[in-house]
Amino acid sequence: MLRSMLVYLFVGSYILMVAPFAILWSLLAKETRTIYRLARFCIRIGGLISGVRVKITGREKADTGQNYLFLSNHQGNFDAPVLAHALPRDFRALVKKEVMKIPMLSLVLKTVRMVPIDRADPARARAGIDRGAQMLREGFSFIAFPEGTRSRDGRLGEFKKGVFIMALSSGTPIMPITLLNSGRIQPPGTFAIRPGTVEVIFHDPIPTVNLTMEDRERLAQMTRTAIASALPESRNP
Repeated sequence: MLRSMLVYLFVGSYILMVAPFAILWSLLAKETRTIYRLARFCIRIGGLISGVRVKITGREKADTGQNYLFLSNHQGNFDAPVLAHALPRDFRALVKKEVMKIPMLSLVLKTVRMVPIDRADPARARAGIDRGAQMLREGFSFIAFPEGTRSRDGRLGEFKKGVFIMALSSGTPIMPITLLNSGRIQPPGTFAIRPGTVEVIFHDPIPTVNLTMEDRERLAQMTRTAIASALPESRNP
């Protein structure tokens, strides 16, 4: 419990002290790279305090000249920080609207143009998907969790279709990612952070340029198959 409290204290203090200067610099310099560098530094220190390590496999499959829609399974609260550390580039993300209400953190997310999703309002959710697709067309990479919520038992849940509409309407390839053991670090609904190693496995990209909206079910199944291929058999429906 002490380890967990130290992590929360460090991250909260870091955001409050560093975020205002990072946002100001971003506005003046018209770039967001500095915010991402500072965020990754915070994640690395938080990982050292918590005893969480990350093992990455297959990151070289991501072409440096191509943007991707990175889609991952979702097991726990550490998934987003782990992916931020593991991805070979800056990214944008679909985030729950509730996260955009957190003081100071919300300003950071708005500065780097994260896209809020209101799952309770279909019209607003579709507007968020459309905005994400437009940003993909502009060349940004995105992170999303197609399950939409964290798995309570580690098994792969049903995939929402919105992220696949984003990929198809923008012609952006999908990079499936499997996260292993993140649910053990901090299961949904728990405060404590347990030491351990999270594995991040990058799979082969799935092109979308020759697909249409009629292929979204097949695209979702292809992505699901890739992510599930690295899960233990007991968690691979």
